[in-house]
Amino acid sequence: MKLSRFIVLVSLLALYACSEKGDKYAFQYLTFKQDIPFTQDKEKPSCNIDLKVLRAYGTDTMFAQAFNRDISQFLFGHNTTNVQKAMVLYVDSIIKVFKQENQEQVDFALQEGYEPHGLDYEYIINTEVHYGNNKDIIGHFINMYQYSGGAHGGTFITCRNYRLKDGSVVTLDNYFKPDYEKVLIPILERKLLEYAGCNSRDELDEYGYFSNDPMFVSDNFEIRQDTIDFIYNQYDIAPYSTGITTLSVPLNEIENLIK
Repeated sequence: MKLSRFIVLVSLLALYACSEKGDKYAFQYLTFKQDIPFTQDKEKPSCNIDLKVLRAYGTDTMFAQAFNRDISQFLFGHNTTNVQKAMVLYVDSIIKVFKQENQEQVDFALQEGYEPHGLDYEYIINTEVHYGNNKDIIGHFINMYQYSGGAHGGTFITCRNYRLKDGSVVTLDNYFKPDYEKVLIPILERKLLEYAGCNSRDELDEYGYFSNDPMFVSDNFEIRQDTIDFIYNQYDIAPYSTGITTLSVPLNEIENLIK
């Protein structure tokens, strides 16, 4: 079965290309959706893959190539501007591991004389673009869920920010002035207390946060119109049960930190 024939291009230019920018920054969805069983005679265990990932194709080829190369590497682990090719290789690798691990379960069960327990896999990725501060930055918002056995799966939200002029990735170090942590960390500590409804870091334990761990500036952030949202995924500052924490810092509080 050649997986690439299941990749479907869905044009969403009307939704994802800002009208004032025309076709310069345009995007299409690459999708893959299939529930693949371990064996053809049984529905379970199975590997459910549901991917909906944007690629750039606008007339600004420098931006498009930089955007596509970064997302191919970040999401699929392949250094290429061909997002479709990277996605196909990624799907192939998931299915290969899924089948190998389930075959190991079968072989071990036969050796020990008991019924094998199948391992279901689930990989879901959805992405969308936000035109950030509406000036010179675009954000690629990635929502990912993965399950490959164990007590539960994991949900991860990531925002990759790109400069429109050349597609380069915006990072903490190239967006903020040196020593930004000295100002940002106290602000984020205050925002976390407000978010959790606490009066002190000692109270954070009651709400599931790691109160004894020092606060840090997350490199997972989204530049919005009036705020910068710092995203802390599961286990970053709290256990799985607490979920994802997003702390919004108004731009007018940190304007002097921005280069």
